[in-house]
Amino acid sequence: MRINKVWIDDHSVYAATTDGVVASYDFSRWPRLRDASPEQRAQFELSYSGIHWPTIDEDLSFEGMFHAAGLCDTSEREDNVYYLAVS
Repeated sequence: MRINKVWIDDHSVYAATTDGVVASYDFSRWPRLRDASPEQRAQFELSYSGIHWPTIDEDLSFEGMFHAAGLCDTSEREDNVYYLAVS
C-alpha cells in the first residue's frame, strides 16, 4: 500500500493510501506524542517506511499503523506499506 497523505489533529495521526484506505493512531498510545505540544506534534518528517518527530525523538512505522488498525498483516517486505514522495 502506498501512502500519499499524512496529517494530524489534536488527538491522532492519520495516513491515507492512494486507494483511499485510512489508518489512524491515537497519540495517547505513545507517551512522547501524548505529552508533546501541538507544535512538536506538527513538526514531523516522512520517510519511506514511517513518520519521525525529531523534536521528541519518536517514530511510527506505516506498517505498524495499518497493522494496528487491522488493515494489513506484518511482513518481511520493506514495501508492504510505504510513502514515496513524488518530485
